[in-house]
Formats: sequence, structure tokens, C-alpha cells
Amino acid sequence: MPPSVRVKKISLFRALDRYLDTVSVHKRGYQQEFWRVSVIKRHPVAQKMMDEVTTVDIASYRDERLSQVNTRTGKPISGNTVRLELALLSALYNLAKVEWGTCRTNPVEIVRKPKPSPGRDRRLTSSEERRLSKYFQVRNTELYTIFHLALETGMRQGEILSLQWEHIDLQHGVAHLPVTKNGSVRDVPLSRRARNLLHELPVQLSGT
Repeated sequence: MPPSVRVKKISLFRALDRYLDTVSVHKRGYQQEFWRVSVIKRHPVAQKMMDEVTTVDIASYRDERLSQVNTRTGKPISGNTVRLELALLSALYNLAKVEWGTCRTNPVEIVRKPKPSPGRDRRLTSSEERRLSKYFQVRNTELYTIFHLALETGMRQGEILSLQWEHIDLQHGVAHLPVTKNGSVRDVPLSRRARNLLHELPVQLSGT
């Protein structure tokens, strides 16, 4: 952004909403980004103007998050979780700097990131996803749809199989899960692709 161009004022809070609505909604990991945005918006730094957020603010956010405890598991927030939140913020700033004109610099870039936590699970590689997708498409179209719905939303197999239309709000893009594996109630954001996949299920959702 040229120095002569005036920065458009927007709070980080509003910028996060805009990013979620225009960028995250098109991603396979929309649900995960929805929750990360929700966490960041609850932090005081989100109330600052985008161009007024400093590296000190970002470092403070990082340290505060690492000192917090996950209320569901009782375990400290992992370094991986915070790294992903910072990665989202960095992507937001890079986009805003180039396309929105709401900041001149990215304060996240030079801030130290937490060390990656040792992971218990690993993600499928792109090659594995393609092979499984091709296999399900040929052998079982229902499993093909369930497989891609799981990738799109992060829902567990049991959660998908127990879905009922009465718990799905297609207009607002939300699936309400009355009881999850952890015994809690949660809402799962549905991207456009996830909504299309629900309509492609060869069998009706349970309870219909």
C-alpha cells in the first residue's frame, strides 16, 4: 500500500468478521476458522483499529493464550492452537494490506511463534485424500459424501450419522448437535459446500 494512500479505519473485530464472511467461508476448514475467529474476537486486541495493533499487542495475545486452560479438557492451550490463531491473523493482515487498504504492515509476521506441540493425530495428506475419495466414489457413494462432509466440517462419523434435518439450519449455515461425544451441545458452521453435500446424501438424514 503506497504511503500516500490513506488507511481505511476498521477495527480488528470487524475485519475478522469480514475475513470470515469473504475468505473463510470458501475454505474446507471453515468450521475451524470460525472458532479461531471467535476466540480472537473475545480478546481486547480485537477492539483496536487494525492499523493500530502492534507487535507488542500480538506478543501479549500469544502469551495470554498460552497461559490459559481449555475449559473443556482442563489442559493448557497448546502451542499448535496458538500458532494456528496467529497464522489466521497474519493471513488477514496480508490480505487487508494488499486488497482492503486497512493497514500498511503485518504486525504478526515478526512475532515469535510458539513451538509446535507433539501431535497425537496427523492429518491426511492430499494424496491420501484423493485416493480415499476415489475409492469411496466407486465403491460407496454414501460413504463418499460422508467422507467429504467430515473433511468439510470436522464432524465425527457418529455426529454425521445422527444428524436430523430438524437440527440443520441451511439458511444460516449451522448444524445444531444436541449431544456430542463429550456430552456437550455445540453448533457446527456449514460452508456452502457442506450444505450442498447434505443434499447429496443418498439416504435421508435420520429422523426424517
